[in-house]
Amino acid sequence: MNNKIRIVLGFALLTLAVSCVKLIEPTPSFAPSTVAFSASASGTTVAASAADSLKTALTLTWNDPKFSVGLKNSKFTVMAAKAGTNFAAFVSKEFTNALTGDLTGKDLNGMALKFGGVIGQPVALEMMVVASQVNNNEPKKSAVIPVSVTAFSGFGLAGSPATITTNPATPSATGVTFSWNKAFSGFTGVITYELQHAKNGTSFASPTTVAVTGFSKSFTHLELNSIALGYDVAPSVAGNVQFRIKATNELGAIAYSSTASVAITPYIAINSVGIIGDATPGSWGTDTDLYRPNASKPSEWTTVIYLVGGKSAKFRIDDDWATNWGANAFPSGTGVKDGANIPVTTSGYYKVDFNAATAAYTFTARNVPSLTSVSVIGAATAGGWSSDTNLTQDPANSNVFTGTVTLTAGEMKFRKTGDWGTNWGASTFPSGWGIADGPNIVVTAGTYFVRLDIATGEYAFGPANRATPYAVVGIIGTATTGTDAGWGADIPLIKNPANPFKWSKKFTLFAGEAKFRANSDWGVNWGNGSNNITGITAGTYQVTFNTLTGEYTFTK
Repeated sequence: MNNKIRIVLGFALLTLAVSCVKLIEPTPSFAPSTVAFSASASGTTVAASAADSLKTALTLTWNDPKFSVGLKNSKFTVMAAKAGTNFAAFVSKEFTNALTGDLTGKDLNGMALKFGGVIGQPVALEMMVVASQVNNNEPKKSAVIPVSVTAFSGFGLAGSPATITTNPATPSATGVTFSWNKAFSGFTGVITYELQHAKNGTSFASPTTVAVTGFSKSFTHLELNSIALGYDVAPSVAGNVQFRIKATNELGAIAYSSTASVAITPYIAINSVGIIGDATPGSWGTDTDLYRPNASKPSEWTTVIYLVGGKSAKFRIDDDWATNWGANAFPSGTGVKDGANIPVTTSGYYKVDFNAATAAYTFTARNVPSLTSVSVIGAATAGGWSSDTNLTQDPANSNVFTGTVTLTAGEMKFRKTGDWGTNWGASTFPSGWGIADGPNIVVTAGTYFVRLDIATGEYAFGPANRATPYAVVGIIGTATTGTDAGWGADIPLIKNPANPFKWSKKFTLFAGEAKFRANSDWGVNWGNGSNNITGITAGTYQVTFNTLTGEYTFTK
């Protein structure tokens, strides 16, 4: 190759190399922060209690170091060590994108105990905040901050909020949330926890225990209302209820947390709502009781009832005119206390819904099938799922069908004989409210007198010898007077005009025992099995009793 060619080729290679260098962009360069970094603490002495272990006990504040990556990508590490050790051993807590950091009583207590603190005695600590980029570049240290911390036992319970007024309109809403920290500091075995609550001033002599998992537990408005009323807190008045955690480790050792007090203002527990008026079966003399379809919604009441058009009705509680609601609107409206009678425009069966918290009501017309034959069918019946067992139509009420049937343990339903197009099922036994195409009813084996009202859907299974309703049913026992004199005479209950087997009444009872009996005679009586109903405490109760099924409730 001649020299001329070599020169041209060399020049071309040099040009290419220069061109390639120009294609590479220079690496960005950011100037390091020159801002001085410092930090301060909200106090120099901390003596938190176990009750405050989950609350902020100390706040550290620092300035923005102005790293090129911005505050969002800046990290701040709070370091704590025993005073005079130059942070040879330390514990730390990190914060990002913030100019403050909170340390709880639990955080500081752990630091104090780690560095030789003795419970109840102050220990001198030193703190320092290290600022850096999130990748730990450009670390900047603050000056040392001295803090004296007094250690506590370390097992605390906190409830938030500490005061609450329960609301019947939001029964399922969270009312108070409790949280706690680990018990038996340093123990590595299995630890179980239980939450206990008790009446204020009783020192947990007879606590109620609630199973918990994890380190928090929430109670709804409904649950808190029941708890407060159970400890005799008066409705509409704030009353303290005590809470604590019981911890048990796998060695059997027990520890209790600090006590958290919550001031609960409960609402009035409405345990009986009825509809009354000349449009109703009981006219103006006797309520037809509504029932709660959902126990978690205590303000919502319902029933199905025949109403006479051109007449009127009202809602009231506890079979008493002291609290009643009415209005001029039909078929829906909002009642007012001591309001006008509700006018019923057309005769027929209605599904009645009433909200005792808002007084809103609706009357929904209900179509009742005209049937002459209704049966039971299912695996629990003699004919299985392939053959009906007919019931008998009540000559006094064409919507009621009854019969005595022998059942095995299993499932069954009610239906129009031979036709699945009309059937009723439910999820409760021995009584309940059937719904069209509802679930199979799970029954226990036995011979029963069965009753179904196809207009209301109400059904019941009871002993065959209880097929005839009683004229009088009462409650008797020491709980009615507080002495043995209570066994001398019955206090009569009120018969539900829409169902002759159901009775109820509001009573003020004493601590003691009781039984139900029919016709003021011991020939027919009911208790807890063959025994008296025991454990009744003093208070005012709404008492209900079903003479067919034997089911009863005492609701305080």
